[in-house]
Amino acid sequence: MSETDSDRYFQEIARHFLERRGAPFFLSAKDLDLISAWERAGVPLPIILEGIEKSFAARRAGAAMRGKVLSLSFCRAQVESAFERERDRKVGGTRQPPERSDKWTRIRAEVEGFLKSLPNGLGPLKPIFLEARKELARSAVSDEALERLEADLERILSAQAGEDERAAARREILAEHKDLRGEALSAAVDLKLVKRFRDRRRIPYLSPFYY
Repeated sequence: MSETDSDRYFQEIARHFLERRGAPFFLSAKDLDLISAWERAGVPLPIILEGIEKSFAARRAGAAMRGKVLSLSFCRAQVESAFERERDRKVGGTRQPPERSDKWTRIRAEVEGFLKSLPNGLGPLKPIFLEARKELARSAVSDEALERLEADLERILSAQAGEDERAAARREILAEHKDLRGEALSAAVDLKLVKRFRDRRRIPYLSPFYY
């Protein structure tokens, strides 16, 4: 990455994050170190910007706004999870990102398939998927509405985990990211637990971000 590209990388991340966080309008040394780590790891700028957006969207959709976001680390779990998914998608060759309408078509198919063969024990998820089906039937589908439903779904899935499973996930995350604390750590734990539960029960995503 050239010096000019590197400057733009830092500036775009800072602008995007600070616009959503609000005051104070500066990044800490820790935030700058995190951006540097992402740059060294080759995390694409669009992935980081979407991860920041999804972090704040999930927070807005939450039942409670727990204090102010103080650090870019708040978005770390979403950014790094998105980067992992992007690398998984590229295994076997690159492809062009799908159009938004194609994403909606894929989500519709996933929702219909899930509702048709609803797994045992997942009845509480049915109202969310019925609401998603209703949204996807509109002539103008709202990505924001699907994001809210995704956040609701993730909260239900996270609540399925027992204390032992949650403690184990916390230990795993801290073994890899010793500096995570507070809300950022809680978000990372929730993300890991939700992903594991989804993988085990094959629960589809509702957010276009994942397609």
